[in-house]
Amino acid sequence: MGAPINREAISSEELDEIKKIEDRLDSDEQVIIVARQSRFKPGGSLVTTPNIIFATSKRLILRNPTMLGLRENIEDYSYDKITNIKLEKGMFSSTLVITAPGMGTSARTSNITGIIAWGRKEDGMIDAIPKDKAEQILKVGRNGMEEARKSKMQPSVTLQQSTSLADEIGKLAKLKEQGILTDEEFTKMKQDLINKK
Repeated sequence: MGAPINREAISSEELDEIKKIEDRLDSDEQVIIVARQSRFKPGGSLVTTPNIIFATSKRLILRNPTMLGLRENIEDYSYDKITNIKLEKGMFSSTLVITAPGMGTSARTSNITGIIAWGRKEDGMIDAIPKDKAEQILKVGRNGMEEARKSKMQPSVTLQQSTSLADEIGKLAKLKEQGILTDEEFTKMKQDLINKK
């Protein structure tokens, strides 16, 4: 598909994993971190193929190969939908805890067959992630959440400013119609308002 990849931080094994989800990536989406769940650490995937988490420039993608890789489940959570992400560090590995509306309804009955071992209401847990990768995913996730919040706020501020400017010009126009302002005064005051914004 040709989605950009942060090649400096991605190993050849991780590139192989990215190829398995490449058709699901947007053309402008960049994969930043790839982490594989451990098979041997507490909470890991003992029997089946380990789960993979991808932190991209837009979202977290969770890939769960089942039946020894013959089938897979893929879930994704865009940063604007994630309300919280935290890291629980263990002695050998870490657990990422992600909170997003509706995440609790994705509960699986088995730790072995599900991408995420659910069980904390709206939280989803991803166990047995290597500590360094979990910390990187936490950082990328929090940055993505912050950027999503900023972009949501930006349009409303711009809309409010333009509405405010239009209101002010409307008030000046009424003063002009009432004969309180001359054409010259109206034009000058209107230009001053536009220059301020």
